[in-house]
Amino acid sequence: MALFILVLLAMAVPAHAQDAADIADPTVQPVGPPRQLILSDAAIDRRACKRPVIVDDVPYTWDPLEKGVDAAWAAYTAGDFAVSIPVFKKLADVGHPVAQRLMGIVYYFGQGVPVDYRMSLSYFEKAANQGCFAAYAPTAQLYERGEGALLDPGKAYVWYNIAVAHLPESKERIDMIKLREAVAAFLTPAQLEAAQKRSLAFAPKLTVPPDIGDLPEDFFKQP
Repeated sequence: MALFILVLLAMAVPAHAQDAADIADPTVQPVGPPRQLILSDAAIDRRACKRPVIVDDVPYTWDPLEKGVDAAWAAYTAGDFAVSIPVFKKLADVGHPVAQRLMGIVYYFGQGVPVDYRMSLSYFEKAANQGCFAAYAPTAQLYERGEGALLDPGKAYVWYNIAVAHLPESKERIDMIKLREAVAAFLTPAQLEAAQKRSLAFAPKLTVPPDIGDLPEDFFKQP
């Protein structure tokens, strides 16, 4: 299935409705000066981001924790961040990978919160570590730019290379390879070899969805 790489622009409102199988994966209309961030809008990625976690042959899913998500998504698409963001942040903070990816977007563009690249990188990388493809390139970009952390072309190369490995032959893959090779130019041969080994050894580490009974009593309380 083709993967489509989209460019999101700063301080904007999502342009399409919620995928029924996911909580949020917005594209946005450009408003104001652009600050580019590469994200994927492929449905296969959203399903991969939120998959059951098997523990002792028992599947755990995020579905029971997504109460109120439909209303929060409607508020988010309408630009009502005061209502929507607290819902997604609660999910992100207990490990929901798609919510983590969304909070990376929220903090990068300052959607209802101050722009905070450190928080953006933290959420993007948490989602990426869970195998959320759509978080790979943004994580790489932030390390490449030194946004949210010191400049780190080695880590940028790792995440770009992981993204390349998951893309089919396409223009998007060619473009991702160009981004990867651009950061490779800043690495010594030893650093490049180490980054390649890290990317090849990457394996997603999924967070086990918590039991509802382990959550705070006000977890599902709407803002």
